[in-house]
Amino acid sequence: MQVSKPLPGVPLASEDDSTDESEDSVVARRLHDFFSEQGLPRHKHASQLALILGLSRSGAFRKFQDASFSASDLQTLAQHFQVDISALLSAEPAMAAPRVEGDVQDARVLIGSLALSCKATLGAPLQPGEHCELVATEQGAEWLIQPYGAADPHIARRRVLQLVVTPSQRALPRIAVLEDSRDLAANMKDAFEASGYRVELFGSAAELARRAAEAPFDGYLMDWWLNGQTANQVLQAIRRAQPSVPMLLTTGAIAAGHAGEADIVQVATTLRIPVIEKPFRLALVISQLRQLLEQAQLSR
Repeated sequence: MQVSKPLPGVPLASEDDSTDESEDSVVARRLHDFFSEQGLPRHKHASQLALILGLSRSGAFRKFQDASFSASDLQTLAQHFQVDISALLSAEPAMAAPRVEGDVQDARVLIGSLALSCKATLGAPLQPGEHCELVATEQGAEWLIQPYGAADPHIARRRVLQLVVTPSQRALPRIAVLEDSRDLAANMKDAFEASGYRVELFGSAAELARRAAEAPFDGYLMDWWLNGQTANQVLQAIRRAQPSVPMLLTTGAIAAGHAGEADIVQVATTLRIPVIEKPFRLALVISQLRQLLEQAQLSR
């Protein structure tokens, strides 16, 4: 078998060298163009890609060679350069965003009932008769961004010239629901998942205890009386393993005569668990558990 050798005086190509000019991948070519527009010399493109995507240098070089860019790769690149994905793949040179002169402040913008952190570039205060779609009002130590008509007209309203919102990315909180009524458990699962939680249902305290030991939950909603037994042991075990985890205890056992009020009060007080009597409104239960989760997050 004959092995070809490099010709004398001709250097071997390194992984940081540019890819073959005959490459027919439109995506790879356009990404090379985009990197060049960012001021990166072509022989550094693979190294920069490796840094952004967390790859080895050889792995990044192969992506350019094979044009093996996934949708996730493109999304990561777009987030790194703070551009839309279309800007990465556009055949036209990326246009630099016009510079906006103003005062950049940390702020919150209200979207429905959701308050998102943002960076706002603020202009001069509005004068009588002037209008701006979004305005900023000073609320204590921060600025609140709102539509013109929603802001308090008695407070100075500053123009919002530019707004940059970076939504936080996180996994949905995991909630364990211990309830022996299948219908109620199913309703609770649907309601919590519609409110942005992942829910696992349990019909027995022993099953929940095993699962929580394997993968602790972010919050617990547990019925006190289950098939002739109380949830006291599993409550104690979870509180020992997770001293500050949010828990809610529900019960209809007092009204049904299956449990004494004093017993439940003692456990709830010792373990710091709010108690909600059945029947209850699901919206109020979800609201209370959400508050406990937010308090736990702030205390970390």
